[in-house]
Amino acid sequence: MNGTDLSLSRTLVTSFNPKTTTASQQQASEHGNTDEYFEEGDWVLCVTSSPHSNGATSSPWIGCALSNGEIQVYDQTKLHPLQTYNHDALITDLVCDVSNPHALIASAADGTVAIFDIRQSNQPACQVKLPRPEEEALSVSMGFDGGIAAVGSNKGKIHFFDVRDTRSVLGTYNQAHTNEITRVRFQTLSASGGMSTTITTPILLSAAEDGLACVYDTSKPSEEAAIQNILAVQSPVREIGFFGPQSEAVYCLTGSESLLLYHKDDSVCRKDFGPDLRQYLSQQMALPIANNKNNSIASMEYLVDCHWDVARQELQLLAGSAHGDAGIFHVGEMGISFQNRLHGGHRGAVRAWKSLSSEVFVTVGEDARMCEWSRVSSNLSGSTSASTFSSALRTKPPEVLVSSNVTNKRRNPTPLSRPGGGKLRRPRSRMSAAPY
Repeated sequence: MNGTDLSLSRTLVTSFNPKTTTASQQQASEHGNTDEYFEEGDWVLCVTSSPHSNGATSSPWIGCALSNGEIQVYDQTKLHPLQTYNHDALITDLVCDVSNPHALIASAADGTVAIFDIRQSNQPACQVKLPRPEEEALSVSMGFDGGIAAVGSNKGKIHFFDVRDTRSVLGTYNQAHTNEITRVRFQTLSASGGMSTTITTPILLSAAEDGLACVYDTSKPSEEAAIQNILAVQSPVREIGFFGPQSEAVYCLTGSESLLLYHKDDSVCRKDFGPDLRQYLSQQMALPIANNKNNSIASMEYLVDCHWDVARQELQLLAGSAHGDAGIFHVGEMGISFQNRLHGGHRGAVRAWKSLSSEVFVTVGEDARMCEWSRVSSNLSGSTSASTFSSALRTKPPEVLVSSNVTNKRRNPTPLSRPGGGKLRRPRSRMSAAPY
């Protein structure tokens, strides 16, 4: 199924508040698009899901955060609403705890980090607050079997909290970064060589607006001893993560829409796909689907995020267009190749994606929709080149569902840090400001 459209399984409408202004309607008309062009309203900013676990007694779930401060949790099987949590500030990051199938963790622009037990409604089971009143929590990651939360702030600091005792900060790293931390991620490993069980290690990855990415061993007693490597990305880092069979490699997506690859133990960039990556992706996408019956090919205008597919042993990149089309690309040793197009699901820019299994994943975006895609019929032809690529890195040098618990409440959000582009007074469209 490589080079063709993926199957859109289900579409969930998370909010009734996506609005269309006169200006955006005119802009959509100029682009030949009669569908709504979403510039205002509630957007889905991020998505996560319950950890993959053998023998889990709980039903799998999906959590998403909206631009109005609302967190919605859905049953993964039927996409029925389970819980809705409300926050007075914008949610900046949403993650799961791989050691706890019931935990949903959110960081917010008001400096709070909340841990929710999805079996309980209303109040979070645990909540911590960053030390300074003006400090914003921009990213969060759980490590040490869910006992420690690492929180990146807009002050260039990484704070650590013991979730069993939230009265004070356990420790802080403040020497490596000089600007706001956009992402923190603990390294995860597949305990059984597959997606069934994952564990976290003490290795922590951080990325910031200062153009640096840092690798820490948080089991060390001090920041000086903990820092293992500094990656000079030289551009504000928007998304970052581990990949590879042993999570030994690092990918970086920047605010200038570039993709760089590193080994976590080596500061030398192994692959820089350059400033023309979006144009290259558009060209790669155009060729295989030129004869498709629906031959309206959208240009790839932004990079969403990367995902390490454990079953295929390959790194995948998702890129998108302003009007909702997206493409999945295989990142290999010889370059990037187009795999599949996501067409007909979104009508606004895609914000994030999350794998639910080796064959199913979801995307969320600025049209307030969550779309589920299936690649059951796809083959594993990319596995060979992916394995070769990861080996090189190891060497140093359409059912539509509407949420029944949607509210029409509007809030005045506090400032949100847009990864790669500084402050935003509201979560504006990806296409409304530089560098897009």
